[in-house]
Amino acid sequence: MILAAGAASRMGKAKMLLPCNGQSILEHIIAELKALQPQAICLVTGKYHEAISQTINDQAITLVYNEQWNQGMGGSVQTGMKALLQQCPDLDLVWIVVGDQPFLHRSVLQEMLHRQQQTQKGIVAAQYNGVKGTPVLFGAGYFNALQKLSGDKGARVILQEHPEDIATVAFPEGELDIDTPEDYERFLRQLNQ
Repeated sequence: MILAAGAASRMGKAKMLLPCNGQSILEHIIAELKALQPQAICLVTGKYHEAISQTINDQAITLVYNEQWNQGMGGSVQTGMKALLQQCPDLDLVWIVVGDQPFLHRSVLQEMLHRQQQTQKGIVAAQYNGVKGTPVLFGAGYFNALQKLSGDKGARVILQEHPEDIATVAFPEGELDIDTPEDYERFLRQLNQ
């Protein structure tokens, strides 16, 4: 599940569609996810639904519009979970990925999968700068809780409620997400180094 529903108010435009190595950040993230051959990829849109649907023209991606996108991330997770479970009722793991982490790489996702199999934990979270965050891999035991999220309470609430069931994978580059024009400039500088 890729979350790309927000207003990007500090950026002032669709940050997930900014250029990144000859494609948009969102296209890069989709390519990294597709490399793992998941059963399904659900892209949850909101404010920039039109722009995203014009850019992402891929039969392997299910675009789902969250009508309450302006109420926060919880509703987007709920919308995405419902769509994924309709498409794949036998799903046993779900990644929640955000559309503005340009350094996301398939190796991080593969390591998360490996860590889940190794530890049998219900949650595997990326860790950067002392924070457990996205991407996050959830086992089926959390699907009900994910479907009940609403408002601005994202999946982090579930992480806070179940610290004993979390394994982590280091993803220092995950600290950089694109929220402002300055973040994007910093990202381009790092990319060019």
